Amino acid sequence: MDIYIKSFNRPYLLHKCIASIYHFLKEFDGRIVVLDDGTPQIYLDKIVVLFPNITIVKSPYYEQKSKAISLNQITETVIPANFWRNEVLKGSENFILLEDDMWFVQPFNYKNFVNDVYSLKMDMIKFMWMKNSKLISNNIIQKAEYFNIVQPKVLTKNPFLFDAVFNTNKIKLKSFAELFFNTNQKILNYYQMFIVAGGVFSKKYYETCWQNNQNKVDELQQIFNLLKSKKSFNLGNSNKELLQTTLISKASNNGDKTTFSLNEFNKNLNNYWLGLSNVDYSFNEDFSLFFIKNALESSKVTFEDWEKWYQKIKQPYTEMGCKLD
Repeated sequence: MDIYIKSFNRPYLLHKCIASIYHFLKEFDGRIVVLDDGTPQIYLDKIVVLFPNITIVKSPYYEQKSKAISLNQITETVIPANFWRNEVLKGSENFILLEDDMWFVQPFNYKNFVNDVYSLKMDMIKFMWMKNSKLISNNIIQKAEYFNIVQPKVLTKNPFLFDAVFNTNKIKLKSFAELFFNTNQKILNYYQMFIVAGGVFSKKYYETCWQNNQNKVDELQQIFNLLKSKKSFNLGNSNKELLQTTLISKASNNGDKTTFSLNEFNKNLNNYWLGLSNVDYSFNEDFSLFFIKNALESSKVTFEDWEKWYQKIKQPYTEMGCKLD
């Protein structure tokens, strides 16, 4: 079963992600494929030296984005969703898909896990929910060694009613629905059956979610696609959170109303990481503040600038009920 990692210009995080795979996945004999969208080659070269057995595949936008990053310019905001989909559909029937800012935090036997995934014909297994129990279903119908098979209970499985209540509101149902229940909480139940990354996917499930996506990430549209397909999917979540993520950075400022320069921030962390002969990651903790402080020591972006931005980034997650360490 292949492992794919979506990556963009954060090799200091990509390093931790890959290292955690080799550290925690016992008897791992799969293929690791990095789907990169513009990380300058100098950083990818170090990743390959550290992990010579991985494969790196570059997106169609790689050259223009990596050139812009090297020139300290703002990169194109186009998201290579078609590239991700096309690449994962070339590989194993089931696969693990990660983001570069995720890493494993629990050990498990990879061969036993893969055997259960295939024997139980799983289509999606969520590995991470940021300690927010509302993002996983308690309606467990079967237990395996490392994961539970669940049947999420959602407000409606009618795709057009779902769209009217949670997305387009074309027939003004959203305001009406909020008189009777909190739609912001009810939408979380749909994330018991859907993830963008951070778990196992079958090709059938992934292709259904991402059909006609026009190179954008529209999570409500992807949930709509799942409901509209009326296909029967075997859904689950790991019995422990196997992954952790960090919010210390983002790939770009796209969609943020902020003056914080992520380009400058990531450039400093990338170069600091590049100059280190050894990085000792703690997999059970968030990314090191010591690392960030050292990387920003002579930067235009100060540690205090980053802290203010970081608090704003965390706020929506904590309001949703997620717990960030």
